[in-house]
Amino acid sequence: MQLHLACRHCDQLVYIASLQKTQVAYCPNCRSKIALGKNNSEQKVVALSICAIAMLLSSLFYPFISFSEQGITQTITLLDAGKILFEFNSPLLGILIDITIIFLPLTLLVFFILIHIGLLKILPRTYASKLLKMIFILIPWVMSEIFLIGILISMIKIMSIADISFGLSFFSFSAFIFFYLMCLTHIDKNKLWQHIAMVDNRPLIGTPARAIEHNYRACHNCQQLISSNICDRCHSKTYSRYPFSIQKVMALLLTSLILYIPANYYPIMHTWVLNQDEPSTILGGIVTLWQMGSYPIAIIIFIASIIIPLAKIFVLTLLCYVVTYKNTLDYASQYQYTKMYQLTEFIGKWSMLDVFVVAVLVALVQLGALMSITPGVGAIFFAAMVFTSMLAAHAFDSRLLWDSIDTTQAKSRFHNKNQEYK
Repeated sequence: MQLHLACRHCDQLVYIASLQKTQVAYCPNCRSKIALGKNNSEQKVVALSICAIAMLLSSLFYPFISFSEQGITQTITLLDAGKILFEFNSPLLGILIDITIIFLPLTLLVFFILIHIGLLKILPRTYASKLLKMIFILIPWVMSEIFLIGILISMIKIMSIADISFGLSFFSFSAFIFFYLMCLTHIDKNKLWQHIAMVDNRPLIGTPARAIEHNYRACHNCQQLISSNICDRCHSKTYSRYPFSIQKVMALLLTSLILYIPANYYPIMHTWVLNQDEPSTILGGIVTLWQMGSYPIAIIIFIASIIIPLAKIFVLTLLCYVVTYKNTLDYASQYQYTKMYQLTEFIGKWSMLDVFVVAVLVALVQLGALMSITPGVGAIFFAAMVFTSMLAAHAFDSRLLWDSIDTTQAKSRFHNKNQEYK
């Protein structure tokens, strides 16, 4: 399958010949991965999706984790995590847990099967394109793998005070995450869009150039190269650059920073021992883990809950400053800033780790007057902060970083580096 694309990170026009299995196509300008050779991807996605659905459904109806202390045992299922949060007047957290770790991945897996067995060819083009848009928008918001890491951290936190045992559902849920992640690696986005329409009004790429230099636009949904305001394939509005990208990013970052203050000021959870309340903030919980000798866990939570959110805000603010006030930058700087953005976009949702740790502890540690854990208002602020920072990362247009680069320098570099296949 041959492709004419514009790199979504630097806007470089690229021609990709048919790729063999395991071959990878990289942008010759910014070295970002553009395409991956995949054989029999439809059959693999269907098979892996069926396995993932089977594992997820089986994890809902059997014991997930058991917690025992002084002869009192608390056993929960996977659905209890959200249910118990509702009971403690934290419906937003309960909805967040249920949607991001159960209902959203289950829905996506069903759609993965349908679109890979011919649904896109049956549906009218308008509905097929809307379905694909929805699927690719929702994929980054699945957080099941982060929830699994949160479970393991929660177990380490309470293992010293109680007996913990994993039920059959825990292993089914772990298998589901494995199959789901494997499924994602075999989805060929470009091939799916070509099932809807193979519109070929793209330019012949004979010289190194960026799409904007020839008045071409890459559709932000299907990557179709066009020169009009409406995409011929998916009927989306097209822009040479995201409108008001910098303004949107800065507004979301300011919101995220404002939410970060109460997220760290208010307790993220309350531990009740013999009816005595012991509130715990994010930083307080990290200090407690360090004093208990759980150094690796304390470091992981410190990085995920303190370092990553602040680093994301700093990096995105820096990128906005560079785009707004730096007229010219050398290639090395542009390349480094692009990699910084890609890393920021990738690690964004891992800040939710501490919220999931709280959700697991609240669901598990409910032993009446002896000991119980309830969610704090800080968890809601922290979850909101993570979501706004993720939206800020998605709103940033990394192609702006390359708009000020010297085109002579870029063309010289293009001639020296042909597209590589690995």
